Amino acid sequence: MEDFDLLSTRGNIAFYNSCEITELFLVKKTKVDSCSKNEIINFFTICVLEESSLIVKKESFLTPQLLSIDKEYSLGIKQYRVSIDEVKDIYFHLVNNKKWYSNHSDAINISSILKSLTKQYIPSQEGNRLNACLKNNFHSGGSYILEIFDEEKKMLRSLLDQSFLTKYNELCGKIREIIPIDLSILRDRIGNYIFQFPITALDIDATALKDWNGVELNFAWHSQFTDKDILIQVESTYDNNYMGATIEDYNNSDKQSIDIGNLDQINHIKIWRKRPSLIIAHFSGTFIKSFDFSIGIINHEPRIFEIEGAQQIINVSSRDKKKKDKQVFYTDQINSNLYEKEKNELEKKLSFKQYHKVDNNIALEDIRKLIKQSDKNGVYLWDPFLRSNDILKTLYFSETSGVELRAIGAINSTTNLVYNDKSASRVSGEGFKSFFTCLKSIFLKKEKKQDRGNVNAKSIINKERQILDNSNNNNLGLNLEFRMQYENCGWKFHDRFLIFPGDKLNKPRVYALGTSINSFGKEHNILQIVAHPQPVIDSFNDLWNSLDKDECIVWKHKK
Repeated sequence: MEDFDLLSTRGNIAFYNSCEITELFLVKKTKVDSCSKNEIINFFTICVLEESSLIVKKESFLTPQLLSIDKEYSLGIKQYRVSIDEVKDIYFHLVNNKKWYSNHSDAINISSILKSLTKQYIPSQEGNRLNACLKNNFHSGGSYILEIFDEEKKMLRSLLDQSFLTKYNELCGKIREIIPIDLSILRDRIGNYIFQFPITALDIDATALKDWNGVELNFAWHSQFTDKDILIQVESTYDNNYMGATIEDYNNSDKQSIDIGNLDQINHIKIWRKRPSLIIAHFSGTFIKSFDFSIGIINHEPRIFEIEGAQQIINVSSRDKKKKDKQVFYTDQINSNLYEKEKNELEKKLSFKQYHKVDNNIALEDIRKLIKQSDKNGVYLWDPFLRSNDILKTLYFSETSGVELRAIGAINSTTNLVYNDKSASRVSGEGFKSFFTCLKSIFLKKEKKQDRGNVNAKSIINKERQILDNSNNNNLGLNLEFRMQYENCGWKFHDRFLIFPGDKLNKPRVYALGTSINSFGKEHNILQIVAHPQPVIDSFNDLWNSLDKDECIVWKHKK
């Protein structure tokens, strides 16, 4: 009870007057002696202390009709408000007697193995999973919580089984439609009770000092808060190293400057009460020193394009072409290695991945992830069956404006069939006649093969150009060129690659696709990183240069 008293005492971190309790409970149908009986089980309960006055204590059922889960389980949600003394009593019985006297009822079955955790401070920053279930934890103060943890989860085991995961996520989706709680990422918390103590004593705002060696803090205090014997802790970290740290007493003014050395790092600010020792405000993040367009500023206007009639919207970041030779600072060198670590995490998942009969668009999401993650120096796509729609589904998802996007496809006797009398998509009935007509024209009329090939190439290139010339595509920030190899232009190739050229700070990367983009994932294929990427890049560039002819250029961005 010591932590509860500490956090709930008026003036320590807030000035609470009531508590809002939200119960998510399971109704389990069971049979006892041939009689049906409903068992009520705690699914998740959160009690949020608030400064709102206690006006009404009547229960509100947020699910007039229970949410059906399966034949055995359904779920209900109810909400009500109690006084501070009442919630303290509820907490006492839960911790000491393993009983939940919710609104003077002990009908809910809870685990007999409950562990009371000591107070936890939950900052408001993104990335903390618990913020998915806490109420309005977005102020700089954050919240403290007391959590009663169901370690056994005996009554919930069937819901936690891996085979139940799809239904569990569907249930979490239904819950989110009613209340802003996302338990899909908190499966470890079901069966638990959380008491939330939002901190309202202080709001802080932090800005960088002009000489970039510290921060200026602006304080906005609660009107009733008087005890301002405060410590200010400021740290800056980079690559898990502490680059600077200091602790200072609060100067009792609305503003205070703190010198820590420099702000090129991730900065952490904590405001502490001395007695009792409690955090009452927190900030963690980086300050923008200057607008470096090579890093990326999001355009107000997105890239808009169509894939087979469906509109796509991609936010792209700008690049300042004048800064290609900008000075490299120490932070650039460190960032390069940090970025390598991020990319390596993605590579662990996608350096060797097998696909077998999945939806093409689902499989292509992995290609898009790689492009978005690693497009800073450009992206090249090399595929003999590559067509404009494939480019729309891949390279158009690059989010960095102005980087070179290069694509090489090919036209040969096999790909020509696609454009003749629907022979590639239908080879039965009349389709057979068309199919064999094409074969005859390819293999029997050798004297006309060269002329017919050129005509087909021009026709194919024109059709592909029309797709990319779609007036509904604004092509914002697009620096794309698409070239086709055919006949005596360049040389024939077979393998398919996704290429990320490097620079002096980043190594090049090449992925073997295993199949063409248009069939990626449909049958068995393997996405695999190439151990020695530079020879592949060199070969691509050689072919690219040999196709630098007007008759090989399908589409090129208009400067």
